[in-house]
Amino acid sequence: MKHFLALLSLAACFWIIVPASAQTTTQDQDTTARELGSFDRFMDGHPEIAEQLRKNPSLVQDKDFEANHPALQQYFRENPGVREEIQENPNAFMHQEQRLDARETRQELTNLDHFMDKHPEIAEQLRKDPSLVNNKKFVDDHPDLKQFLQGYSGLAQDLQQNPNGFMQQEDRLDRREDGMNQGGMDRDRNRGEMASMDSFLDGHPEIAEQVRKDPSLLTNEQFVKQHPELQTYLQQHPQVREQIAQNPNNFMQREQRLDQREDGMDRNGMDRDRNRGAMASMDRFLDGHPEIAEQVRKDPSLLTNEQFVKQHPALQTYLQQHPQVRDEIAQNPNNFMQREQHFDQREDGMDRNGMDRDRNRGEMASMDRFLDGHPEIAEQVRKDPSLLTNKKFVDQHPALQTYLQQHPQVRQEVAENPNNFMQQEQRFDRQENNYGQSKGRFDSDVTRGELTSFGQFLSGHDSVAQQLSKNPSLVNNAEYMENHPELKAYLQAHPGVQQELKENPQAFMQSAQQMSKPAPKGTTMQRPPQKQY
Repeated sequence: MKHFLALLSLAACFWIIVPASAQTTTQDQDTTARELGSFDRFMDGHPEIAEQLRKNPSLVQDKDFEANHPALQQYFRENPGVREEIQENPNAFMHQEQRLDARETRQELTNLDHFMDKHPEIAEQLRKDPSLVNNKKFVDDHPDLKQFLQGYSGLAQDLQQNPNGFMQQEDRLDRREDGMNQGGMDRDRNRGEMASMDSFLDGHPEIAEQVRKDPSLLTNEQFVKQHPELQTYLQQHPQVREQIAQNPNNFMQREQRLDQREDGMDRNGMDRDRNRGAMASMDRFLDGHPEIAEQVRKDPSLLTNEQFVKQHPALQTYLQQHPQVRDEIAQNPNNFMQREQHFDQREDGMDRNGMDRDRNRGEMASMDRFLDGHPEIAEQVRKDPSLLTNKKFVDQHPALQTYLQQHPQVRQEVAENPNNFMQQEQRFDRQENNYGQSKGRFDSDVTRGELTSFGQFLSGHDSVAQQLSKNPSLVNNAEYMENHPELKAYLQAHPGVQQELKENPQAFMQSAQQMSKPAPKGTTMQRPPQKQY
């Protein structure tokens, strides 16, 4: 009995000690979490202090720094527990605060993205002009948005303080969401489903029109039965059907974004050639004016700043001569410059394997010349690029076999991805067809749009057109250029045209004059002869 009572007493001691220590640990964790949350909110409200403390956490132990920031001084007086925690180990505390801040930001972005997915009409306007979140009338006119911002005060504060930056982060999250569904679906599978649905809708425009207006029709049994092609498609693509069933609106929004990217249609309906032309034109201008490029890439809004534009006459002239570019910039300078930088990165010409642009274009040109001289091979491999990696096919065509042996870089590119290589070659081929033939060809970094632009310039300057027609090399004559300031200003605004004129004035002038000549009545403008295969 004595032993039994002793054991009971000992057990009681453990019963008291263990929960008490566990309770203390839990309380400590709760206290630290509260302190972190409190300090994070303070930092959110004082970004200038936050910036300095995140760079150098030891400043919290600097009395001069605290004295120079009364808000921080007062906060520490009101929150001595935070002061004690942070001063014990500033780096560790600030590291935890930053992790908490990052988690909160991710959650805010996710909340905003979900709201935008459910309210596409609001999303479209906010993505064009994020500053609308600070427009009281706009918010009042959209009760759902007003209620959402009231329910997420922290998000509302972040969004209102930096609408452009916050919306850019949301856009990046949204693009990632396009590649990953809520269940963690991988990007390739997701994009495959989007591409599959996009192809189906391209082939059934009458269905496409209805379901893009009302995505819920895709889950409407009666509507599906009335459209047997759609019914068959959904039966054959259970993963697509499952994705649609979860959220038809979200699925169709992602499909439309893919469709816009694939077709090259921006949100305002700009066609692909015009869009790429605007990007290419702006990219060449910025390449020729690096001092302007540096500033507007840091702050795209400068492109709509009247004072900045006037201080840079070359930019002013360029925008006057490119109204389509000017309109695109005016609608959303941030979005335009993002697209220009994507274009610039591609044009800089680093592909995924690090291939430089000149090498890439050289391989395309080499393959294009080979196929020009072997039309029977060209016809087959353009239909089925995989033939280029088919040993039997290559052996049956000794000229192709010899060519690939003599061009190992082409052979390597073809082996990695024959479909992609041949798509690039065909794009190159189309460009070559557009920009002249045989001896009259020039390197076609200049788009057809630039040729048209220079042709229009010549149409409006008859004397310059006549003189350059007789002697195109005048564009390389400094005295002549000084005596013709309009031509000089135009070429400064179009460095691509200027380069082509300097390298091959005769061929470029002939092509530009073809663009500037009006077609006789009853006829159509003749295009350069196309290759025949």
